[in-house]
Amino acid sequence: MKNLRQILSNIFVLVVLIAFTFLIIFNNFDFNKTIEIVLDAKLSYILIAIFCMSLYYVFEGISIRNVLNNLGENVSLLKAIKYTYIGFFFSGITPAASGGQPMEIYYMNQEKIKVNHGALAMLVHLISYQIVIIILGLIGFMLNSELLEDSLWIFYAGLSLNLLAITLMLIGVFYPKFSRKLVRFVVKIMKFFKSKNIEKNKERIDAALKEYTEGAKFIKSNFRVFGLSILMAFFQMICYYSVVYFVYRSFGLSEYNYIELLFIQTMLFISVSSIPLPGSVGVSETVFLKIYETIFGLELLPSAMIINRGINFYLFITICAIVVIVNTIYLKIKKPEK
Repeated sequence: MKNLRQILSNIFVLVVLIAFTFLIIFNNFDFNKTIEIVLDAKLSYILIAIFCMSLYYVFEGISIRNVLNNLGENVSLLKAIKYTYIGFFFSGITPAASGGQPMEIYYMNQEKIKVNHGALAMLVHLISYQIVIIILGLIGFMLNSELLEDSLWIFYAGLSLNLLAITLMLIGVFYPKFSRKLVRFVVKIMKFFKSKNIEKNKERIDAALKEYTEGAKFIKSNFRVFGLSILMAFFQMICYYSVVYFVYRSFGLSEYNYIELLFIQTMLFISVSSIPLPGSVGVSETVFLKIYETIFGLELLPSAMIINRGINFYLFITICAIVVIVNTIYLKIKKPEK
């Protein structure tokens, strides 16, 4: 019940953020006109965009299944995709997407997948994912930095946080001795400032470092598996970034081509991906309006934002919530039979 209350609290915060975001946005745009334009968008392109977003989960599922199967876990692709839906839901309702991977590991363990195997699969995919979004984001920035103008600081902040994350992960994986020295240094600082729960936090970090050590062993001895994870992360993000192009085409626009819009979206994503808000709500919508103003024009801009964000977040977090509910009920029913 405590966990349920926490989940409901997170969902409530997310809904409030969404409502507040749209109240601010539509203080500057005509809501009725926006909805009218949304309804006039070509359905065929909207369906293609939804299909692209569906493939996003398929490619992540392939990556996770690939690692788990190499660890001796017999996991079907359908089950692996289910875990990605669960992860997306909990990432979407928690600050900085902090709840996604722990909950995936939890649900994996509920289905008899070893915790260390689940954690390792998450780690390999996360490293692959971070590498891909940083590389694509930098290419997008080099091609389209002028679109951000006075908002460049958002990109720099997002890039810095992502670079910090991947640097710490790689240090943890490939330089465990240095990592332990770094942990001891941080603990000393925490003790100096008399921080609370020092030992508890140290235990958590030590446990994470142990996982990183196992990750290093796995990557070194299964480099093809790691390479496939990077490839799947690449296809995964290409599908995600493609959504905006089909939204663009749904309005009958064609001035910008697929590659141009794809790399603009890479820049937007890396700018907001590390924002410590559930689903990056508020920031994602605001940055979209900033970047795409010249591309969609002021009349179509809010409608484009609603459809794009609706497909790559609002629609699928709803679907993911249903998957979580159904899976949880199934596990509750099945448990007494064991």
